[in-house]
Amino acid sequence: MDNNSRNWRWARKAQLLVASALLLLQDSLVNSAEASSVHIVYMGDKIYQNPQTTKKYHHRMLSSLLGSKEAAKNSILYSYKHGFSGFAARLTKYQAQAIAKFPGVVTVIPNGIHKLHTTRSWDFMGIHHSTSKTAFSDSNLGEGTIIGVIDTGIWPESPSFNDEAMGEIPSRWKGVCQGGEHFNSTNCNKKIIGARWFVKGISDQTKKLLQGNNTNEYLSARDSIGHGTHTASTAAGYFVGNANYRGLASGLARGGAPLAHLAIYKACWDFPIGDCTDADILKAFDKAIHDGVDVLTVSLGFAIPLFSYVDQRDSIAIGSFHATSKGITVVCSAGNSGPVSQTITNTAPWIITVGATTIDRAFPAAITLGNNRTVWGQSIDTGKHNLGSVGITYSERIALDPSYNLAKDCQSGSLNATMAAGKIVLCFSLSDRQDIVSASLSVKEAGGVGLVYAQYHEDGLNPCGLFPCIKVDYEVGTQILTYIRRSRFPTASLSFPKTVIGKWISPRVASFSSRGPSSMSPTVLKPDIAAPGVDILASFPPKGTTRSSGFAFLSGTSMSCPHVAGIAALINCKHPNWSPAAIRSALVTTASQTGIDGSVISEEGSTDKAADPFDIGGGHVDPNKAMDPGLIYDITTEDYIQFLCSIGHSSASISKVTKTTTNCKKRKHQALNLNLPSITVPNLKRAATVMRTVTNVGSITAVYKALVKAPYGIRMRVEPQTLSFSSDTRVLNFNVCFLSTQKLHGDYKFGSLTWTDGTHFVRIPIAVRTIHLNE
Repeated sequence: MDNNSRNWRWARKAQLLVASALLLLQDSLVNSAEASSVHIVYMGDKIYQNPQTTKKYHHRMLSSLLGSKEAAKNSILYSYKHGFSGFAARLTKYQAQAIAKFPGVVTVIPNGIHKLHTTRSWDFMGIHHSTSKTAFSDSNLGEGTIIGVIDTGIWPESPSFNDEAMGEIPSRWKGVCQGGEHFNSTNCNKKIIGARWFVKGISDQTKKLLQGNNTNEYLSARDSIGHGTHTASTAAGYFVGNANYRGLASGLARGGAPLAHLAIYKACWDFPIGDCTDADILKAFDKAIHDGVDVLTVSLGFAIPLFSYVDQRDSIAIGSFHATSKGITVVCSAGNSGPVSQTITNTAPWIITVGATTIDRAFPAAITLGNNRTVWGQSIDTGKHNLGSVGITYSERIALDPSYNLAKDCQSGSLNATMAAGKIVLCFSLSDRQDIVSASLSVKEAGGVGLVYAQYHEDGLNPCGLFPCIKVDYEVGTQILTYIRRSRFPTASLSFPKTVIGKWISPRVASFSSRGPSSMSPTVLKPDIAAPGVDILASFPPKGTTRSSGFAFLSGTSMSCPHVAGIAALINCKHPNWSPAAIRSALVTTASQTGIDGSVISEEGSTDKAADPFDIGGGHVDPNKAMDPGLIYDITTEDYIQFLCSIGHSSASISKVTKTTTNCKKRKHQALNLNLPSITVPNLKRAATVMRTVTNVGSITAVYKALVKAPYGIRMRVEPQTLSFSSDTRVLNFNVCFLSTQKLHGDYKFGSLTWTDGTHFVRIPIAVRTIHLNE
């Protein structure tokens, strides 16, 4: 655009702004006494390439509303000017309504608060990185890639973040090492090449936060919670020998891409008022796009019900859309609301959404009863207890008030201290309001010396730290209770836990991992993939204790997310020209559906069943196979835009987000034809045909044949059944035809389609639900 045209547009916009402001100024002054709060003024994709021009435009708009440059300066918190356009500012309700009418404003929304989704895993997945420097030249360790982490910050002193053998910082890097409380430029190196922190959205009263008594937070990129340190080291931590948690799980710790650089974006906080806000999350995305990251790992999300993908209240969907359109692969956690169906979050089709699985490591602890019978539970409490054989009792027997059921699961103040003193207490979990840690506090308060906690299956272990705590299932708990009831003087001894590898069938889908189908877009299969997320050992702030080894166990899809981000960085390193969709395709189509014993992967839930695509997506991630997938299912930004059209968004609403001219094309089954590495047909009434496109990224000359596993009650045909690639033919289309043979309304049934050339097996999952309710 020439300067005259640019100046005319600027003048015209200024006139419109002034006209709007004059109409609203009088009413604005009347309402000036109204309380203000943070709002996000979202304006879609960038109008100006120069960020400073965009920032000036934001300030002029706010000045015209508030009446002066000084008022605008005091009101504005962030200007979003790199990946997209908009700003966060303190506005009254009336001012927010007024500025929403300004030219160029897509929407104005209140600032929301969102939650975090809270070594053996790499060996378990088949990545056997060597610590030998001579092996670096022959291995893909992610050298030269940059992984951005939007989380709670980082503990830079962790040995996982030393920069030994790290390459030079890429010349394309534009980020900074932002100083703050107990964090300065020396905390960055060739591993942590950038660190930023965003706190304005969570509170614009910084002084009050500094004076708060309920937090140990740092007003800097330093991590006080540990979540961000854990996820960053899982994705890209350097080699650390003899890593362990109080002697458990000892071994070599490292991230998936040990030579990848890290860029830290602290947008989540330990303040009492919340975790992560939309304003801070959007600013983190905006800066990450500007700085030049290759991959973003985002272990946080929203609660059900979900917002639409063009609703700016879903800041992760909006931020990740702009990042993906710039070639950045965004990996997000699926959520921890499983095993209930339709609880999956981060369901936008441009995001790689990750579920959680177990690995083949456990920490069994023996409970030896007075009748010489030994039963087993699990624990990560390794305190210096030496109880020998002591009395054991059931919590209900020592209730302070037997008329209430509070003692059964050892709720606070429910136990008789005289009867509990010096004994191991058996408690049964009755609801999700109580857990092993809170039960241990109650037992300790009453003078108990140990806890056996019986509960329904729930993956993940937590340390009590007070005395020995062992978690058992209801069957073992009932066996112990039967012994207590039959014995006149029941006794027991509790052993220390030990680390056992390779004795448990795995992987299994974790009980907490959120399940599909997506409640927002049922034609998009979610999760995409699953990865280790149970009892993952990774770096953790030492918290000033002498006993801490600087490592800790955490469980959650928050832990599975950075596993996949690390693998995505490895793929990016090997195939730097691949799009985020191509990287997702490589992960999904090469994933495994079988465990280490050769059986089908199962899921931990209300029932023990084979895992389906709504539990595990394409399957359990296989890093080695993902490097050479053979074929990929690629997607462009325009494809995503047409998908948004297909699910009911108007051209105008989409154009406001993308700031491009959007022409929604009316095509049959358009929502089904987004070129995902999966097919989901949520409402098959009789027949449907779905189209997909594959790109050959393997041998130049290759012939692939289709292997079909049709869902039960569905006839499935692939046309053509053979795909022949050559130097002139790298991209081919095919159709999948579905025909229902069922006469009744049914639930989802699952199958798969695999293309193979004899070497590669390019598999996509299929989910189909027959609908007959409208006939």
